[in-house]
Amino acid sequence: MTATWLLNAIGLFATTVSALLLFLYLQAAPRFAQELQTSDAKISFAKHQRSLSVAVGLLAAWLALQYLALILL
Repeated sequence: MTATWLLNAIGLFATTVSALLLFLYLQAAPRFAQELQTSDAKISFAKHQRSLSVAVGLLAAWLALQYLALILL
């Protein structure tokens, strides 16, 4: 195990944990759609929130998979 491998593993771990925390925040974030004036804006906000959660969830899953592969292989 070289220093480069160790630094890469630490960096990937930090990135993975950050993405997972961001995903958890997006899932538990308060919904501000009630403050919007029109129903179109509320629908658009909800759609954007869902798509952002899916994108960050996929990113977090990919990073977790990479981190597991780094450790196991």
